[in-house]
Amino acid sequence: MKLIDAHMHIGQYSFCDVVNSNFSYDLCSTYEEIIGLMDANKVDKAIILPIPHKDFNIEKTNTYVLEAYQRYPDRLVPFCRIDDHLAENLRKGFRGVKLHLVYEEIDIKNIKKELQLIEDSNMPLILHAKFSNKVKQIEQIFKYAPNINLILAHMGRGHLYTGEQTIDNALALRKYPNLYMDLSTVGDLQSIINVCEIIGYDRVIYASDYPFGKNFLGQKYSYSDELNILSRYLRGERGECVFHKNIEGLLTLRDHVYIRRAKKIDVDSVMEIFNRISVEDQKFLAYNNKASLIRQIIRSERHCYVAVHENTIVGFLRESGRPEGFSLLEEVVVSPDYRGKGVATKLIKYYHRAFHKNMVKTNASNHGMISILCKNDYLAQNPDAPRIINWVRNGD
Repeated sequence: MKLIDAHMHIGQYSFCDVVNSNFSYDLCSTYEEIIGLMDANKVDKAIILPIPHKDFNIEKTNTYVLEAYQRYPDRLVPFCRIDDHLAENLRKGFRGVKLHLVYEEIDIKNIKKELQLIEDSNMPLILHAKFSNKVKQIEQIFKYAPNINLILAHMGRGHLYTGEQTIDNALALRKYPNLYMDLSTVGDLQSIINVCEIIGYDRVIYASDYPFGKNFLGQKYSYSDELNILSRYLRGERGECVFHKNIEGLLTLRDHVYIRRAKKIDVDSVMEIFNRISVEDQKFLAYNNKASLIRQIIRSERHCYVAVHENTIVGFLRESGRPEGFSLLEEVVVSPDYRGKGVATKLIKYYHRAFHKNMVKTNASNHGMISILCKNDYLAQNPDAPRIINWVRNGD
């Protein structure tokens, strides 16, 4: 069976900028050591993470991870820490981000823009939460970036190598479809099984947190011990999901259609989609009356979202706020070349994670849009209206 370890650290002691640092755990290892360990245990690929501590220089730790990836591009998948160069790093080749709220001493409210950048890049975030109120921390992240694909490291467990808190975390967070959990340093098979049953085997990811266990357990540590136990239980499709398919899916999301916030530079591409749809669809959307307004709002970089495939914009959605916490869905439009491929559904699902209470108005003859609304739990308030039908969805 194919195996991907989704949580391994590399780095060197020389990256520490603080003399006599109080960092009590040794997470240093070279990428040559990691490759040797992978070969010995038949690990096909590994996500490699920088040493996540405030005393360790961010630029040096990130650079070393990228260097490792460039040396072994077919074996190692690089994640970076958050710094002022995050946008540049995500363009350089990093495939995700690691955030350690304990060691890095980062306050979630101070990284709203960074979280939204990760969300818009459609890359996963691995989170090591603080010890208490883990669910609240995750919900705060989802408040700022509701569509970010978040991997809760260690299933949010309490004490090391126990299932403490994991079941409570799973029960509280299973309603978020973009919340995943890695099982590193849980060390309790029954807790891992219980979490899989609660949130689904398609949202649990194999990981080791190497070399943490080696330093914490000393001579008792064996990389293969937990792996062998899990392999005996997780067989067939369940094993395929946990050991490689789930993380592969997250790492390849950018290869498929994904959704992000619209930017100023998207104006022409979006307007081209409107210009290519049928005259009838343009009438349904009142496009001739709203074209200037749509351009203006896209340039404001608010309220608008685009579907992207291979760096090409293939769909667009605009919303506007309304009283009593409702959001009005203004337009959903998909390029004619991408109709029937689920793009509109992806746009709407993205929209629903960001806005739970929704309203929309449709022309009674717009059967395509009416079908989409019915499939997404909208209720018609005046279903027999001859011209304009009002719809409401209360996702709360």
